Amino acid sequence: MAGRVRIQLELQPEMVAYATLLQLPAAGMDELVDRELGDNPALERGGDLCRQPEGVERVEIEGGDLAKLRSDAGLLVVQADRPIVDHVVGSLDERGRLASTTDEIAADLGVGTARVAAALTAVQEVGPPGVGARDLRECLLLQLDAADRQAASTVVRAVVDRHLDELAGGQLERVAEALGEPLVEVQKAAAFVRERLVPFVALDLGCWPPRAAGARAEVLRPDYVFVDEFTVVVAEEARHSLMISPAYQAAGAAVQESLSRARLFLSRLHRRWQTMRAVGAAIADRQEAFLAGRSSCPAPLTRAEVASSIGVHESTVSRAVSARWAQLPSGRITAMADFFGVSAEPRDAVRELIAQETRPLSDGEIARLLSGTGHPMARRTVAKYRAQLGIAAQSRR
Repeated sequence: MAGRVRIQLELQPEMVAYATLLQLPAAGMDELVDRELGDNPALERGGDLCRQPEGVERVEIEGGDLAKLRSDAGLLVVQADRPIVDHVVGSLDERGRLASTTDEIAADLGVGTARVAAALTAVQEVGPPGVGARDLRECLLLQLDAADRQAASTVVRAVVDRHLDELAGGQLERVAEALGEPLVEVQKAAAFVRERLVPFVALDLGCWPPRAAGARAEVLRPDYVFVDEFTVVVAEEARHSLMISPAYQAAGAAVQESLSRARLFLSRLHRRWQTMRAVGAAIADRQEAFLAGRSSCPAPLTRAEVASSIGVHESTVSRAVSARWAQLPSGRITAMADFFGVSAEPRDAVRELIAQETRPLSDGEIARLLSGTGHPMARRTVAKYRAQLGIAAQSRR
């Protein structure tokens, strides 16, 4: 029994290596390839393909340093859990939010949830305040944890923790009544949230660590190039054409270790590209009208739908598109996340119910009514859909 428990808690090396490689951003992939080429003489470039594919544009953005976040957080955990830290950092989306749950990451890596939670805590401790949050509430609370306790009163924390919806709707009197606090204190809390807190933490596309004034922006290269509505290219696959050195292939046993390492790296690399190609092709199949310019916006699509169509787990799709960019046939570069949204049916249900209301309904009332008609959803989900539809909160309708 003890042996079986130990096996369940140990990291599965190949699974971790592939998952980590898949979620590595383009800049990190370039660094890794260069490092492998420098360290392993059995590996070399094949042909003159280390360049941008034809027609791929480059645009300038501000960039962050995820490598520093990984290394700093890794110092707060035991050596055996540093791959978990790497995986957690790789699961952060462009807003600094954790794109997967701790349970999902634990299942992916074959480890206990407590170890993932500890790794996430380490990332949150060394990263910018709010990083690693699962939602807006947690992002703001993490910022309050790092704020000056004299500046952030207990009223501020109570408002953020329990009354974000009312705060967003300007219902400060209702918040004051619920908390039993003077209205002036709630007004001060609202001002603090508005002036001192931010809704998300930009990492890969943001400014952590803070960039010095006048520093050069990083070059953004698209990861996926949609040549037309039928053709998608994985840009880095065109940049990195690697092969086993012919001289090493003919060598004897003395170089077998280098050969084995080179073959394993190439196998993982091609598996990454194969997954990215499959994800890109599935997106192109569903977004044909948008890519062809016949529609002004992408069709409703979820990561789960893409995962189902290519036979992988949803978390695999998330890693393949997180903090990645796409060049459209028009030449415009957009975040891969823009191809995804909520499915149209529940969002449309929210719109139709609000259109039929005889008095303004709260998000909670809408959630309860929809749950009774076959659309179970949380109050926060209703608020998110309502915001996406451009519908004002109850107090403003």
